[in-house]
Amino acid sequence: MTISPFPIRCRGLLFDMDGTLVDTTVIVERHWKVWCENHNVEFSELISVSHGRPSFEVLKEFAPAEKQIEYQTPEYLAKLESSVANDLNGMFLIPGAKELLASLPPKTWAVVTSAGWEMAQARFQQTGLATPPIMVTATHVTRGKPHPEGYMSAAKQLGIPSSECVVFEDAPAGIRAGVASGAKAVIGMNTGTMPLDHLVEAGGSPIVKSFEELEFSFLEDGIIEINLRKQATL
Repeated sequence: MTISPFPIRCRGLLFDMDGTLVDTTVIVERHWKVWCENHNVEFSELISVSHGRPSFEVLKEFAPAEKQIEYQTPEYLAKLESSVANDLNGMFLIPGAKELLASLPPKTWAVVTSAGWEMAQARFQQTGLATPPIMVTATHVTRGKPHPEGYMSAAKQLGIPSSECVVFEDAPAGIRAGVASGAKAVIGMNTGTMPLDHLVEAGGSPIVKSFEELEFSFLEDGIIEINLRKQATL
């Protein structure tokens, strides 16, 4: 018999962006495919490990040796991400994300994304999602997911211990980052970015398909209680 992890009580909510709040999978994969074709890189190999990771780390792994210095410059990374940020063809919000963010008390939540600062800002403006009180992007970290630096930084800025935060992630790299940060729970968002078994293997628990499956209550003393609203995979 499976024991339900609900209710989950915490003080802070830490959200990934792409694939968790807004789905840009089609856009990201379309642009990486073009990059791979231009650099004679096998697209299937790159895309299998790129989800949830910052561009600069993907480039360290797949860019030609003679291009490494150039491709790690802020100018190149900004150009690469700008083309993706300006592409809206195939972008949609994860169900329940907009309503949830609009309901959250100030300074109880943050976004931790592998996108750069400018791209992250653009996505919130384009979608009309509530502006995060704190946003940690690839621009702000030296080690991207699956390293926990981003999530630990966000928790610290909120003034809430990582152990009292719940992380929401759609990719194995991000789930591992959340687990490594010591988060109270890392809820896997099975939104289609990666196969379900990959989320489970990375440590996502519980796992839901959207925020519409969850119910959030704001209790006394800053406690946030998360319960299951609909049937979810636990």
